[in-house]
Amino acid sequence: MSSTSDKPTDEFYINYAPAPRSYQRFLFRFIPLLVIGSILFSVVFPGLHNQFNSARIQGTTELEGLLVGEPVPHLIVPRPGNVASQVPFTRYLLSGTGKSTPRADVLEQVGQWVKLTGTLISRNQLSIIAVRGAEPVEPPADVTLNPADGNSLGSFSLTGEILDSKCYLGTMKPGQGKTHRACAIRCISGGVPAVFRVQNSRDDVMYFLLVDGQGQAVNDRVLDLVADPVRITGTVMQYDDLFVLEAEPSTYERV
Repeated sequence: MSSTSDKPTDEFYINYAPAPRSYQRFLFRFIPLLVIGSILFSVVFPGLHNQFNSARIQGTTELEGLLVGEPVPHLIVPRPGNVASQVPFTRYLLSGTGKSTPRADVLEQVGQWVKLTGTLISRNQLSIIAVRGAEPVEPPADVTLNPADGNSLGSFSLTGEILDSKCYLGTMKPGQGKTHRACAIRCISGGVPAVFRVQNSRDDVMYFLLVDGQGQAVNDRVLDLVADPVRITGTVMQYDDLFVLEAEPSTYERV
C-alpha cells in the first residue's frame, strides 16, 4: 500500500475544474505586474524614442517673406535684428498638407511677398512648412533680396541617404531607412522636396536639397534610390541657411 507521501504533488489544470491554488497564486502576482509593466511601457518608451529623435511638429505659424518656386517651393524670410555677422535670411522648404506640393492657389503667388500660414516642422537646422494658405502683403521697404544669390562652396563627394523632407522632419518617426521607403517615395513623387542626409564620423549631420546640374528638382529621378546608402559627387551651393547639392541623378552611386 502506498503512503500519502507517494501521491503526486504536481497540480494539473483541467478546464472544467477550478484552477489549482498554485496557478491562482501565480496569476494574482503576474496580472498586476503585467498591467503595471504595460502602463510603464506606454509612458516611458515614447519618451525614450523621442530622446534620440529631435524631429518635432512645432504647430501653426504665420510668416511673411518672398515666395519662391525654384528649384522647389520655399519661403525666404528676413531674420530680425542685426544680421551683419550671419546669413540675413532663413529659407523654409514648403509642402502641402499631404504628400504633395502646396496648393495651386498658393503657387500662383510665386514671386510675391506673402503672409504664409501653415504647420512648422523642424529637425536640427532644417525646417519645412506644410502650407494651408498664403495672401499677398506689402514687401518691407528696407529689404533687398535676390533669391538666386548663392555661394559655391566647391565640389564634394558625399555619402548619405535620400529622404523626403516632411516625414523625416517630424511628421513620422523615424521617417528614414528601409521601413520608411514606401512612404518617402510617395512623398517625393508627390512633390515634397528630396533632401540628402549626410552624417560624418563625429555624428555631425547636414542636409542638402537635391537638384540637377541645371538647378532643377530631381524628385521623379531618384525614387529608386530612396532609403539606400548613396554617394553623390557634385557642387555644394549655399543660399543663406540652405545648402544645395547640384549633381545629375544619373551619376548617383549606390554604396
